Amino acid sequence: MALKRRLFVAGLAVCLAAALLVTAKKYSVSLIAFVVEEALIQKLPAGSDPTAVRLEFRNMLAGLPDRQLRLERLLYMSQYLEKLQDLDRPELERLLTIKAAGIPAAPP
Repeated sequence: MALKRRLFVAGLAVCLAAALLVTAKKYSVSLIAFVVEEALIQKLPAGSDPTAVRLEFRNMLAGLPDRQLRLERLLYMSQYLEKLQDLDRPELERLLTIKAAGIPAAPP
C-alpha cells in the first residue's frame, strides 16, 4: 500500500511539473514583455504619457512577425534599459521603432 501511495504522489508531482513547464513556456514572452514594459514606463522622460507609451510598446511588439523576433527584441530592450537611469526622447523613439525588415533595432 505504501508503494502505491508513493508512486501516486511521484506521478502527481511529475504531472504538476510538466503542467508548470508547459505553462511557463507558453507565457514566457508575455511575462518578459510585462517586465520590460514596466521598466520602460519607470524610465520615461519627464512629461511623457505612460498610457501612450504602453500603447506604442504593444503596437511595436504586435508588429514583429514571430515569437522569436519578439523575444530577441524584448531581451535587447531589457539589457538596454538595465544600463540607464532615465530615457531621453530620442532613445525612447529608437526603442519603440521597428525597422522595415521586421528586425529589432540595432544597438546604438
